[in-house]
Amino acid sequence: MTTDPEPFAPMRFDGRVALVTGAGGGLGRMHALLLAGRGAAVVVNDVGGYDAIAERALGDADRVADEIVAAGGRAVACTTSITSTDGAAQTVQTAVKSFGRIDIVVNNAGILRSRDFHEMTDDLWDEVMNVNLRGAYLVTRAAWPHLRDQGYGRVLFTTSNSGLLGVPGSSAYAASKAALWGLTRVLALEGAAAGIHTNAIAPIAFTEMSRQSRAVPATWRTGTGDAWSDRLDPRHIASAAAWLVHHDCPLNGQVLSVAAGRVARFFMGLTPGFVDGDLSVEMVRDHADEILLEDGYDVLDKAFEEGRRLRRRLGI
Repeated sequence: MTTDPEPFAPMRFDGRVALVTGAGGGLGRMHALLLAGRGAAVVVNDVGGYDAIAERALGDADRVADEIVAAGGRAVACTTSITSTDGAAQTVQTAVKSFGRIDIVVNNAGILRSRDFHEMTDDLWDEVMNVNLRGAYLVTRAAWPHLRDQGYGRVLFTTSNSGLLGVPGSSAYAASKAALWGLTRVLALEGAAAGIHTNAIAPIAFTEMSRQSRAVPATWRTGTGDAWSDRLDPRHIASAAAWLVHHDCPLNGQVLSVAAGRVARFFMGLTPGFVDGDLSVEMVRDHADEILLEDGYDVLDKAFEEGRRLRRRLGI
Protein backbone atom coordinates (compact mmCIF):
# COMPACT_ATOMS: atom_id res chain seq x y z
CA MET A 1 0.00 0.00 0.00
CA THR A 2 1.35 3.42 -0.93
CA THR A 3 0.52 6.71 0.68
CA ASP A 4 0.70 10.23 -0.62
CA PRO A 5 3.70 12.28 0.52
CA GLU A 6 3.18 14.22 3.69
CA PRO A 7 2.17 17.85 3.01
CA PHE A 8 5.10 20.25 3.39
CA ALA A 9 7.52 17.37 3.97
CA PRO A 10 11.04 18.11 2.67
CA MET A 11 11.55 16.70 -0.81
CA ARG A 12 14.56 14.41 -0.94
CA PHE A 13 16.52 12.72 -3.72
CA ASP A 14 18.18 10.01 -1.67
CA GLY A 15 19.23 7.08 -3.84
CA ARG A 16 18.85 9.07 -7.06
CA VAL A 17 21.67 9.87 -9.47
CA ALA A 18 21.51 13.10 -11.45
CA LEU A 19 23.52 14.33 -14.41
CA VAL A 20 23.59 18.12 -14.84
CA THR A 21 25.20 19.56 -17.95
CA GLY A 22 26.76 23.00 -17.92
CA ALA A 23 26.96 22.65 -14.14
CA GLY A 24 30.30 24.34 -13.59
CA GLY A 25 28.64 27.71 -13.00
CA GLY A 26 25.46 29.74 -13.36
CA LEU A 27 22.14 27.92 -13.30
CA GLY A 28 23.76 24.51 -13.67
CA ARG A 29 25.76 24.98 -10.50
CA MET A 30 22.57 25.88 -8.62
CA HIS A 31 20.84 22.76 -9.95
CA ALA A 32 23.75 20.56 -8.91
CA LEU A 33 24.08 22.07 -5.44
CA LEU A 34 20.36 21.80 -4.69
CA LEU A 35 20.02 18.22 -5.88
CA ALA A 36 23.16 17.15 -4.00
CA GLY A 37 22.05 19.00 -0.88
CA ARG A 38 18.85 16.96 -0.90
CA GLY A 39 20.56 13.61 -1.22
CA ALA A 40 21.21 12.99 -4.92
CA ALA A 41 24.56 11.85 -6.26
CA VAL A 42 25.48 14.31 -8.99
CA VAL A 43 27.62 14.22 -12.11
CA VAL A 44 28.78 17.80 -12.65
CA ASN A 45 29.40 18.17 -16.38
CA ASP A 46 31.10 21.23 -17.88
CA VAL A 47 33.89 21.60 -20.43
CA GLY A 48 35.41 24.58 -18.66
CA GLY A 49 37.94 26.87 -20.30
CA TYR A 50 37.36 30.30 -21.76
CA ASP A 51 34.75 31.49 -24.25
CA ALA A 52 36.70 33.88 -26.45
CA ILE A 53 33.64 35.05 -28.39
CA ALA A 54 31.64 35.88 -25.29
CA GLU A 55 34.79 36.98 -23.45
CA ARG A 56 33.96 35.08 -20.29
CA ALA A 57 35.27 32.14 -18.29
CA LEU A 58 33.29 28.94 -18.62
CA GLY A 59 32.24 26.80 -15.68
CA ASP A 60 34.57 24.77 -13.51
CA ALA A 61 33.14 21.28 -12.98
CA ASP A 62 35.88 20.21 -10.58
CA ARG A 63 35.28 23.22 -8.35
CA VAL A 64 31.55 22.56 -8.10
CA ALA A 65 32.04 18.83 -7.47
CA ASP A 66 34.56 19.63 -4.74
CA GLU A 67 32.10 22.10 -3.25
CA ILE A 68 29.44 19.39 -3.05
CA VAL A 69 31.80 16.82 -1.53
CA ALA A 70 33.08 19.34 1.02
CA ALA A 71 29.49 19.88 2.14
CA GLY A 72 29.03 16.14 2.70
CA GLY A 73 27.42 15.29 -0.63
CA ARG A 74 28.35 12.92 -3.44
CA ALA A 75 29.55 14.25 -6.77
CA VAL A 76 32.04 13.67 -9.55
CA ALA A 77 33.19 16.08 -12.21
CA CYS A 78 33.02 15.32 -15.92
CA THR A 79 34.65 17.68 -18.41
CA THR A 80 33.72 15.75 -21.56
CA SER A 81 32.00 17.74 -24.32
CA ILE A 82 28.42 16.67 -24.91
CA THR A 83 28.38 17.87 -28.53
CA SER A 84 29.62 14.54 -29.91
CA THR A 85 27.99 11.12 -29.74
CA ASP A 86 30.98 9.62 -27.93
CA GLY A 87 31.26 12.54 -25.53
CA ALA A 88 27.59 12.37 -24.56
CA ALA A 89 27.84 8.61 -24.05
CA GLN A 90 30.94 9.02 -21.89
CA THR A 91 29.15 11.62 -19.78
CA VAL A 92 26.26 9.26 -19.09
CA GLN A 93 28.67 6.40 -18.43
CA THR A 94 30.39 8.57 -15.81
CA ALA A 95 27.16 8.46 -13.83
CA VAL A 96 26.67 4.72 -14.28
CA LYS A 97 30.29 3.84 -13.46
CA SER A 98 30.52 6.22 -10.50
CA PHE A 99 27.14 5.62 -8.89
CA GLY A 100 25.69 2.51 -10.51
CA ARG A 101 22.75 4.14 -12.30
CA ILE A 102 21.27 7.32 -13.71
CA ASP A 103 17.82 8.64 -12.83
CA ILE A 104 17.79 12.34 -13.67
CA VAL A 105 19.09 14.24 -16.69
CA VAL A 106 19.15 18.02 -16.42
CA ASN A 107 20.02 19.46 -19.82
CA ASN A 108 21.27 22.89 -18.79
CA ALA A 109 24.33 23.51 -21.00
CA GLY A 110 23.82 26.37 -23.40
CA ILE A 111 25.50 29.26 -25.16
CA LEU A 112 24.24 32.55 -26.57
CA ARG A 113 25.58 34.25 -29.67
CA SER A 114 23.71 37.54 -30.09
CA ARG A 115 23.68 38.53 -33.76
CA ASP A 116 21.12 40.17 -35.99
CA PHE A 117 19.99 37.64 -38.58
CA HIS A 118 21.84 39.33 -41.45
CA GLU A 119 25.05 39.02 -39.41
CA MET A 120 24.61 35.33 -38.58
CA THR A 121 27.27 32.98 -39.95
CA ASP A 122 27.10 29.25 -40.52
CA ASP A 123 29.82 28.67 -37.93
CA LEU A 124 28.00 30.62 -35.21
CA TRP A 125 24.68 28.99 -36.06
CA ASP A 126 26.18 25.51 -35.90
CA GLU A 127 28.00 26.27 -32.66
CA VAL A 128 24.78 27.28 -30.91
CA MET A 129 22.83 24.33 -32.30
CA ASN A 130 25.56 21.88 -31.33
CA VAL A 131 25.54 22.92 -27.67
CA ASN A 132 21.93 23.91 -27.05
CA LEU A 133 20.06 21.35 -29.15
CA ARG A 134 22.37 18.60 -30.34
CA GLY A 135 24.08 18.29 -26.95
CA ALA A 136 20.75 17.98 -25.14
CA TYR A 137 19.57 15.41 -27.68
CA LEU A 138 22.76 13.34 -27.50
CA VAL A 139 22.91 13.22 -23.71
CA THR A 140 19.24 12.34 -23.39
CA ARG A 141 19.50 9.67 -26.08
CA ALA A 142 22.51 8.13 -24.31
CA ALA A 143 20.64 8.08 -21.01
CA TRP A 144 17.30 6.92 -22.45
CA PRO A 145 18.03 3.13 -22.53
CA HIS A 146 19.06 3.22 -18.86
CA LEU A 147 15.92 5.10 -17.87
CA ARG A 148 13.69 2.86 -19.97
CA ASP A 149 15.22 -0.40 -18.74
CA GLN A 150 14.83 0.58 -15.08
CA GLY A 151 11.29 1.84 -15.65
CA TYR A 152 11.98 5.27 -14.22
CA GLY A 153 13.51 8.55 -15.24
CA ARG A 154 13.22 12.30 -15.14
CA VAL A 155 14.46 14.47 -18.02
CA LEU A 156 14.55 18.26 -17.92
CA PHE A 157 15.28 20.52 -20.87
CA THR A 158 16.07 24.22 -20.66
CA THR A 159 14.13 26.24 -23.19
CA SER A 160 13.65 30.02 -23.18
CA ASN A 161 11.06 32.70 -23.77
CA SER A 162 13.41 33.80 -26.56
CA GLY A 163 12.56 30.59 -28.37
CA LEU A 164 8.88 30.52 -27.47
CA LEU A 165 8.18 34.20 -28.14
CA GLY A 166 11.20 35.61 -29.97
CA VAL A 167 13.82 38.23 -29.18
CA PRO A 168 15.64 40.30 -31.83
CA GLY A 169 19.25 39.30 -32.27
CA SER A 170 18.81 35.72 -31.07
CA SER A 171 17.91 33.74 -34.19
CA ALA A 172 20.18 30.74 -33.54
CA TYR A 173 19.56 30.70 -29.80
CA ALA A 174 15.80 31.06 -30.23
CA ALA A 175 15.64 28.36 -32.90
CA SER A 176 17.55 25.92 -30.69
CA LYS A 177 15.36 26.64 -27.69
CA ALA A 178 12.13 26.40 -29.66
CA ALA A 179 13.23 22.99 -30.94
CA LEU A 180 13.58 21.81 -27.35
CA TRP A 181 9.89 22.54 -26.83
CA GLY A 182 9.01 20.02 -29.52
CA LEU A 183 11.51 17.48 -28.19
CA THR A 184 10.05 17.83 -24.70
CA ARG A 185 6.55 17.10 -25.99
CA VAL A 186 7.59 14.07 -28.02
CA LEU A 187 9.68 12.46 -25.27
CA ALA A 188 6.88 13.04 -22.76
CA LEU A 189 4.60 10.96 -24.96
CA GLU A 190 7.15 8.27 -25.78
CA GLY A 191 8.48 7.89 -22.25
CA ALA A 192 5.23 7.91 -20.28
CA ALA A 193 4.63 4.16 -20.50
CA ALA A 194 8.20 3.52 -19.33
CA GLY A 195 7.90 5.76 -16.28
CA ILE A 196 9.97 8.54 -17.81
CA HIS A 197 8.70 12.10 -17.38
CA THR A 198 10.11 14.86 -19.57
CA ASN A 199 9.53 18.54 -18.82
CA ALA A 200 11.23 21.87 -19.46
CA ILE A 201 11.88 25.18 -17.79
CA ALA A 202 12.03 28.61 -19.40
CA PRO A 203 14.14 30.58 -16.91
CA ILE A 204 14.84 34.27 -16.53
CA ALA A 205 17.85 34.78 -14.27
CA PHE A 206 20.76 37.17 -13.84
CA THR A 207 23.72 35.08 -14.93
CA GLU A 208 26.92 35.48 -16.91
CA MET A 209 25.16 34.24 -20.03
CA SER A 210 22.10 36.47 -19.70
CA ARG A 211 24.44 39.47 -19.46
CA GLN A 212 25.57 38.78 -23.04
CA SER A 213 22.16 39.45 -24.57
CA ARG A 214 21.80 42.71 -26.46
CA ALA A 215 18.22 42.91 -25.18
CA VAL A 216 19.30 43.52 -21.57
CA PRO A 217 20.09 46.93 -20.01
CA ALA A 218 23.64 48.25 -20.14
CA THR A 219 23.97 47.81 -16.37
CA TRP A 220 23.52 44.06 -16.86
CA ARG A 221 26.34 43.84 -19.36
CA THR A 222 28.72 45.57 -16.99
CA GLY A 223 27.68 43.25 -14.17
CA THR A 224 26.34 46.11 -12.02
CA GLY A 225 22.74 45.06 -12.43
CA ASP A 226 19.62 46.90 -11.36
CA ALA A 227 16.46 46.44 -9.30
CA TRP A 228 15.12 43.89 -11.82
CA SER A 229 18.26 41.78 -11.96
CA ASP A 230 18.41 41.82 -8.16
CA ARG A 231 15.14 39.86 -8.16
CA LEU A 232 16.32 37.30 -10.70
CA ASP A 233 18.11 34.96 -8.32
CA PRO A 234 19.26 31.74 -10.06
CA ARG A 235 18.28 29.79 -6.95
CA HIS A 236 14.63 30.30 -7.87
CA ILE A 237 15.22 28.42 -11.11
CA ALA A 238 16.80 25.48 -9.29
CA SER A 239 13.79 25.13 -7.00
CA ALA A 240 11.38 24.70 -9.91
CA ALA A 241 13.80 22.44 -11.74
CA ALA A 242 14.17 20.19 -8.70
CA TRP A 243 10.40 19.80 -8.42
CA LEU A 244 10.15 18.76 -12.06
CA VAL A 245 12.78 16.02 -11.66
CA HIS A 246 11.44 14.70 -8.34
CA HIS A 247 9.82 11.27 -8.29
CA ASP A 248 6.63 12.73 -6.78
CA CYS A 249 6.15 15.24 -9.61
CA PRO A 250 3.25 14.12 -11.86
CA LEU A 251 3.91 16.67 -14.61
CA ASN A 252 4.92 15.38 -18.02
CA GLY A 253 5.39 17.41 -21.19
CA GLN A 254 5.04 20.76 -19.44
CA VAL A 255 7.08 23.94 -19.74
CA LEU A 256 7.33 26.12 -16.65
CA SER A 257 8.43 29.74 -16.79
CA VAL A 258 10.48 30.64 -13.72
CA ALA A 259 11.57 34.16 -12.81
CA ALA A 260 11.88 36.33 -9.69
CA GLY A 261 10.18 33.75 -7.47
CA ARG A 262 7.19 33.29 -9.78
CA VAL A 263 6.47 29.96 -11.46
CA ALA A 264 3.96 29.83 -14.32
CA ARG A 265 3.03 27.54 -17.18
CA PHE A 266 3.76 28.17 -20.85
CA PHE A 267 1.35 26.46 -23.21
CA MET A 268 0.39 26.56 -26.87
CA GLY A 269 -3.19 27.50 -27.67
CA LEU A 270 -5.24 26.90 -30.81
CA THR A 271 -8.06 29.30 -31.69
CA PRO A 272 -11.43 27.97 -32.91
CA GLY A 273 -10.67 29.56 -36.27
CA PHE A 274 -12.83 29.71 -39.40
CA VAL A 275 -14.11 26.72 -41.37
CA ASP A 276 -15.48 26.49 -44.89
CA GLY A 277 -15.44 23.46 -47.14
CA ASP A 278 -14.80 25.65 -50.18
CA LEU A 279 -11.99 27.65 -48.56
CA SER A 280 -10.49 30.28 -50.84
CA VAL A 281 -7.73 32.83 -50.54
CA GLU A 282 -10.33 35.56 -50.19
CA MET A 283 -12.11 33.73 -47.38
CA VAL A 284 -8.86 33.51 -45.41
CA ARG A 285 -8.36 37.24 -45.98
CA ASP A 286 -11.93 38.20 -45.07
CA HIS A 287 -12.03 36.08 -41.90
CA ALA A 288 -8.58 37.00 -40.55
CA ASP A 289 -10.04 38.52 -37.37
CA GLU A 290 -12.02 35.37 -36.68
CA ILE A 291 -8.97 33.20 -37.32
CA LEU A 292 -6.90 35.23 -34.85
CA LEU A 293 -9.61 35.60 -32.20
CA GLU A 294 -8.35 34.07 -28.96
CA ASP A 295 -11.73 33.50 -27.30
CA GLY A 296 -12.47 29.82 -26.78
CA TYR A 297 -8.98 28.57 -27.60
CA ASP A 298 -7.99 24.94 -27.05
CA VAL A 299 -4.91 23.64 -25.26
CA LEU A 300 -4.04 20.34 -26.91
CA ASP A 301 -2.10 17.46 -25.39
CA LYS A 302 -1.08 15.72 -28.61
CA ALA A 303 -0.68 16.68 -32.26
CA PHE A 304 -3.38 14.27 -33.45
CA GLU A 305 -5.81 15.82 -30.97
CA GLU A 306 -6.12 18.81 -33.33
CA GLY A 307 -7.34 16.58 -36.12
CA ARG A 308 -9.67 14.73 -33.77
CA ARG A 309 -11.33 17.92 -32.59
CA LEU A 310 -11.58 19.29 -36.10
CA ARG A 311 -13.25 16.11 -37.34
CA ARG A 312 -15.72 16.36 -34.49
CA ARG A 313 -16.46 19.96 -35.43
CA LEU A 314 -17.00 18.94 -39.03
CA GLY A 315 -19.18 16.02 -38.04
CA ILE A 316 -16.84 13.44 -39.54
